[in-house]
Amino acid sequence: MRIKKIIKGIRIVSYDVAGIIKREIDYHRVKPAASTLFLTYRCNSRCRTCTFWKRPRQEEIKKEIGFNEWKIIIDRLYDAGIRVTEIFGGNVLLRKELLIAVLRYLRERNFTVHLPTNQIGLDDEIAETIAECVDAVYISTDGVGEYQDAIRGQEGASRRVENTITKLLRMRRDPKSPPPRLICNTTVSRFNIDILEQILEYASGSGFDEIHFEYAGEMTQEDIDNSIIDGLRPSAYLVKQEESILIDHVNARLLKDRLRRLKCRYASEDIRITTINIDSLSAENLRNGTIPHRKCYVERNEVTVDPSGNIVACPFFNNYITGSLLNNSFQDVWNNERHRNFRRHQNSGDIAMCRHCILGVQRNPSFFRSLKRIYYQRVPVV
Repeated sequence: MRIKKIIKGIRIVSYDVAGIIKREIDYHRVKPAASTLFLTYRCNSRCRTCTFWKRPRQEEIKKEIGFNEWKIIIDRLYDAGIRVTEIFGGNVLLRKELLIAVLRYLRERNFTVHLPTNQIGLDDEIAETIAECVDAVYISTDGVGEYQDAIRGQEGASRRVENTITKLLRMRRDPKSPPPRLICNTTVSRFNIDILEQILEYASGSGFDEIHFEYAGEMTQEDIDNSIIDGLRPSAYLVKQEESILIDHVNARLLKDRLRRLKCRYASEDIRITTINIDSLSAENLRNGTIPHRKCYVERNEVTVDPSGNIVACPFFNNYITGSLLNNSFQDVWNNERHRNFRRHQNSGDIAMCRHCILGVQRNPSFFRSLKRIYYQRVPVV
């Protein structure tokens, strides 16, 4: 039995290493493997860890395109060889009819689909579509009970998590529907640092397949002021407010050990616990909101499309547009001169907010850091 487990572990790690090598090759070729589709920038949550909801809603509505336009964009991404996409917002549930149509078309074109959601507006029809068309659902769960309500800035936020899980578990019992992975996505901040065990206990008992402990992102106004390119100021949505959301130096030292003990305690449970992005950060990174990665894979390996159908170089710099994917071919707007100009600034360290970009933890580890992440994620298990 142990030999079989070791052989299985070697196969898994070998598969991971092969993926890292391909990713590195694609980085140098500037060949994207995935896409992020922002169906809307509007959000009706009021999270304390995000400022997306502060965008002017009426102005955002005017910029949003419909399904016929998104269908053209999806076809162009498909023709470019992209088969993985994340549907993002804002709260995409605000565009219910569009969301359902887009998800069904992505499934028709055999995309692998990831969907994060704050659950506001998730009804049975949407749940059924998710069960049929989505591979992984990330359900934002930053607390339990009143903690969830306070952090998400909405009364009833905790109840919506429970209702969402109930709906999706009911829908995926249908043998005709593919079973999407249900992921409890927890943003660790100073607001919930003391209740991580409660969140894990809740996730384990509620039917989640996985729980991802991610770290909070925060950029100061100074970071943004020092990131202007060609007169454009970034419109980042993780901006520091009156008080920091980051954990203090004491909790920064204790956090990783605390998560390690939780993983050991739940090792025999069905739920998978992922802490890899926090494992990749030092106590200083956690305390200061900095990241250890300098290379940016996001602007090379992922295509970010805004609600108007434009490719933007960076989700946090979403007013730096390289071109319209609706009105141009993919080749005309990907890795064109404007795109390369952004990369030159990024590579030169001119964009100060890159040093605080939480996507840098999640999606930007270099080749050797990616190998180290395999140790965090795989080797202790096998």
